[in-house]
Amino acid sequence: MEERSRYYRGLSVLCVGIFLLTALMPKQIQAAVIADRIKAVTRTYPSGSYYNGYMKVDCVKDGVLHTYIGHECAGFVMYVTDKAFQRSYCNGSPDYLKIYKTVSTKDTREMKQLFAQAKIGDVVRWTGHGGQHQAIFLEATSSGVLMYEANFGTDYNRVWYRHLWPWDDQALWRDTSSAVSVYHYKDYEKLDRAVKKVSIDKKKLILKKGKKSKLRAAATPSSAYDKKVIWISSNPKVAKVNAQGTVKGVKKGRASITALARDGSGKKAVCKVIVR
Repeated sequence: MEERSRYYRGLSVLCVGIFLLTALMPKQIQAAVIADRIKAVTRTYPSGSYYNGYMKVDCVKDGVLHTYIGHECAGFVMYVTDKAFQRSYCNGSPDYLKIYKTVSTKDTREMKQLFAQAKIGDVVRWTGHGGQHQAIFLEATSSGVLMYEANFGTDYNRVWYRHLWPWDDQALWRDTSSAVSVYHYKDYEKLDRAVKKVSIDKKKLILKKGKKSKLRAAATPSSAYDKKVIWISSNPKVAKVNAQGTVKGVKKGRASITALARDGSGKKAVCKVIVR
């Protein structure tokens, strides 16, 4: 009876521990996820490299199937948004909204208001001196706007990461009026990144004192941003578990080993351990 009482007390401690751990765990905001995914694209197209591909996207708009083929800067933007959102941006895409359009890009104050509403990964479409251009918004600073883009002007096909568009660059904004627009992915806040389920390869484990056994956990879906787990023992005096999921029997008794999703989703799986 006493052993069972200790077991349930251990479970209570585990529940409280999980609650506190989940509450205190820093949650990765969507912007951080998008930033990491865009940064990952630079492994394929680092700053100073050349983009020579194109993207073909089919989408339905107003019940009609449209096929968009993007090349040069448009193709690059479609490629990056596909990697960041699993939805390629293209002109007229139903997955994107135009969140704001400037009245005059020669007004620095208005430009700052425009980009203050933008989020990382947003698409900037610009028509000005040199023609039409598309780029990926990264950040607005006191100096200007930082972009990830494939520039098809002087440096033909050249990719630039964190390329600065200065607020006061008259050459950049020359002949540009009512022509800078920012397009925002509709489901930005609902980007599928969370772990939906955690499973452990064993639901029950019997160990002898001093012996070890490794548990393996899997987090799904595969598209989840962070699939790693945190291992927790309800009673370390009976069974310890390390960061790799290896359980060691310490003394006779019962304990529960929990694999908790590290992404803050709260998903977990439990293995009951008996040490003899």
